[in-house]
Amino acid sequence: MKCFIKYHPHSNTFVIEKRAFFDEPLMLEGNLIVGQDVNFWKDLVVTGRLELGKGSVVQGNVKAESALVCAGAQVLGSIDAVSELILLDGARANSASCAGDIYMRPGCAVGSVNSGGTLELVGKVTIKKVEPLTKVVVRAEE
Repeated sequence: MKCFIKYHPHSNTFVIEKRAFFDEPLMLEGNLIVGQDVNFWKDLVVTGRLELGKGSVVQGNVKAESALVCAGAQVLGSIDAVSELILLDGARANSASCAGDIYMRPGCAVGSVNSGGTLELVGKVTIKKVEPLTKVVVRAEE
């Protein structure tokens, strides 16, 4: 049996190799780095920092202390972060919320966004709904 997850004890970080898939909900105590094109068929919960790899798909909901959603990654449910949420070029989510700041790069698409801090949009970003009391900053593409 092949194990898709490796653990680095000094940084309390789990690493999932590229093209892995998980058909059950996954909850990890610590940080998580997800390789490219990984599929999660259910929810993903991480108590630390999450880096969701390029082209990865989560069909359920995501919860993390902070999250980086790499280019082309998708969260078909909601993504909920506490301190910071960053969505890179072409990332997609049904909804995104963060008690802190949210940064979105060009090509991102999100159904609804709720930020307790600042919502920073760079370039052309598609958002269907911005929740009330969200401070929005829009910047031109670099």
